[in-house]
Amino acid sequence: MDETMIQAIVKAQDSQVKAILATIIRTEGSTPRDLGTQMLVMNTSQIIGTIGGGAAEKLITNKALALLTADREVSAELHHQAINQETQADSFSVCGAAMDVLLEPVQDKSFWQFVQNLQKSGSDAVLVTSLVPPYARSILDSDGNFLLGQPQKELYSAERRQEIFSVKAAKVIGNSDENRWFVEPLLKTERLLILGAGHVAREVAFYAKALDFQVTVIDDRATFALPEFFTGAHSVICSDFAPGIKGYEPSHDTYVVIATRSHPTDAECLKEILNFRTNYVGMLGSTKKISAIVNYLKEKGYTSQSLARLKAPIGLDIQAQTPSEIAISILAEIISVKRSYRSRDA
Repeated sequence: MDETMIQAIVKAQDSQVKAILATIIRTEGSTPRDLGTQMLVMNTSQIIGTIGGGAAEKLITNKALALLTADREVSAELHHQAINQETQADSFSVCGAAMDVLLEPVQDKSFWQFVQNLQKSGSDAVLVTSLVPPYARSILDSDGNFLLGQPQKELYSAERRQEIFSVKAAKVIGNSDENRWFVEPLLKTERLLILGAGHVAREVAFYAKALDFQVTVIDDRATFALPEFFTGAHSVICSDFAPGIKGYEPSHDTYVVIATRSHPTDAECLKEILNFRTNYVGMLGSTKKISAIVNYLKEKGYTSQSLARLKAPIGLDIQAQTPSEIAISILAEIISVKRSYRSRDA
């Protein structure tokens, strides 16, 4: 479960808005969204997220709204939803695809506030939801200790805990109708570090905000490293590059774009970034420039294996020319890397 959905749930509860969390827990055939995709439906008719759009999503939304307006105590329900190619919701010719969607009232404010605090602290934890009525939900830490929710004794065997904590993306575990669970790791916020504050950097920061990256920009020029130039950035830092990178502490949740003003500063940034294990590092520039920097670092003792982490020239080849087009090509490549990384860990 990602930060955006957790924030939406807590905000709804703070506003005393009733809400239903819809989660895809099984897919069959070609579905528009993957297992683990979530949507929050509120009794104000506001919707956060999407489980694929179209008639199928509309039907699930209507079921959620019906639960929100029911004159009874509402509990979680599991719905099997076929997906058709028709535009009319009442014309339901099945085209072979379907999804199972769990609809859960988000009533326990203390539970979700606890989840948000865990996520903000960067703690390794998972949400585990039984797929057997009443769909009990628990939070476990990385040692398998129960933290909050409803205890589920079937989860406490060493084998089951190992299975749970080997999951890096949303997944259903268990092999029987009586013992199946939906496991969601608490996903840390993914960070985007942009080194350089030029025209392309501004566009990358602008578009990255809509992709829910926490954007930080570092540049050593005070006239360029200005927050008003980067409205999508979480932080804009004026600093020499090497100490700025060290202070930022890139990690496995970080994607790095090197787009500084010169060959020497690009090389300085790459030297420092290669000391950290990041999800992605790309560098803007011509093939000739990149080759020169790579050869320079090889002379300084950097191995071919280490330098192979570099994506350069940066971005997908879409014949981009303008700063906006280049930014989109860069972010498209980052999305591709991010999605393939999650698929390998699923």
